[in-house]
Amino acid sequence: MTSVAQDSDVHITYEDQQKINRFARCNARHGDTKEELKLKENDLQNLQDAEDEMMIALDSDEKVPFMVGEVFIMKSQDESQEAINAQREALQEEISNLNGRASELQDTMTQLKGDLYAKFGNNINLEPEEE
Repeated sequence: MTSVAQDSDVHITYEDQQKINRFARCNARHGDTKEELKLKENDLQNLQDAEDEMMIALDSDEKVPFMVGEVFIMKSQDESQEAINAQREALQEEISNLNGRASELQDTMTQLKGDLYAKFGNNINLEPEEE
């Protein structure tokens, strides 16, 4: 990810090394945040799918198995709908917080990239590796 080419004209100061390290930490956190964001968005889609299935497949007076922790409890459709809505709101708030965190990290990385590329030019590579 971050590398500095060995060149006799380039001198790396302690401050430069700190910026490189900070960039690497931000980049790792950004990747972790993006992964967590994908998981939360998947959970949100699963809630939507469960809600759709519940509305299509069941009569309004049928009980619905609802997972709490590792066990299922039987709830009315109204109770299940309320629980799904509460989970949806919590997930949307988490997603919003994760998006904010990802944006902050991206802003920090952009600033650090600018500083480091201004000093080291093509002697440093801060771009993500292609997989």
